[in-house]
Amino acid sequence: MDIRAQCKECQGFASANKFKLHHGFKRMVCPNCFSGKTKKKEEEEKKSKKEKINKPKGWDAEDEYLDKMTKIKQEQVKSQFSRIPGTKQIQCKCLGCNYIFKYDPFRKKPNACPYCNRDIPKLTTFNLL
Repeated sequence: MDIRAQCKECQGFASANKFKLHHGFKRMVCPNCFSGKTKKKEEEEKKSKKEKINKPKGWDAEDEYLDKMTKIKQEQVKSQFSRIPGTKQIQCKCLGCNYIFKYDPFRKKPNACPYCNRDIPKLTTFNLL
């Protein structure tokens, strides 16, 4: 005979013999809550609600694509370079491995990341020079 019990976290029902003690919740929870599936679901629902709220009427797939490309471009443009005071060199952060190294924009050395050998993006902000 299978006895079903209600989970106090997600209010879902599961077999009573499948419940386990969770160290974070400090109580017996269903297998979904124990593995973190319900928490992931809640986070996804919050995320989708935020996205739906922020989008105006007439939002379509093309707008979604343009928004995604704008975010990628802004991420690349984010301060990858910062001036090192007292020198002509610039501190550069690699986009691939997040390694931070010194870069000389006048001699253009090194021409790739010393750690992962990824090309250095072009320096477009002239206020750093």
